[in-house]
Amino acid sequence: MSKKSTLDEPDDRFTVLHNISELVNSGLSKESLKICIELMDNGVGGRALAHIIKTIREGIPENKGEESEDSESAAPTQ
Repeated sequence: MSKKSTLDEPDDRFTVLHNISELVNSGLSKESLKICIELMDNGVGGRALAHIIKTIREGIPENKGEESEDSESAAPTQ
């Protein structure tokens, strides 16, 4: 028997998880949430996945101007 993919058809589990995601303001798009579900279906741990998402978000500056200012100030002066 073949296992149905999470992305193949609407799923009550996805609807519930999407609603929870919206309630807690996770910032995950529907597509990102679908990818997370697929990863978990394939053995990725929920805590590990949450840690990776959090780490990625912390590494992305919210303001592109801040990034260029930081890189300029980090450059050695001569």
